[in-house]
Amino acid sequence: MKVSLCKHSFPCQPPHGSIFRPGDCTGCGLTYADHEAELRRQEEALIVGSSRDGHCPDCSQARRLFRFQPPAQPWHDPDYEPPVTFLCTDCFNNAADAHNAMVNAVFEEAAR
Repeated sequence: MKVSLCKHSFPCQPPHGSIFRPGDCTGCGLTYADHEAELRRQEEALIVGSSRDGHCPDCSQARRLFRFQPPAQPWHDPDYEPPVTFLCTDCFNNAADAHNAMVNAVFEEAAR
């Protein structure tokens, strides 16, 4: 695996890119899509790599548990670290859906 110490700066103004399709990194040439794919790969590796067997705190069933941590939102303090819980697959999906619904509701309310 190649390790990059670049701070990654993706131009988002024409002619080098746009808000919806940022250009390649000005420091190392990495594409924005490759950068996003690497971040997703690292997040999935953390979730799966830290999984363990146990009792799910939501449904109390003995299952394989996966790390769930909702992403920090712009309205949180910079030092805020969302809590980490270990949930079974069904409860993990329910927690992710509930978090996404809450964020969508906040943005819909702000648009009014």
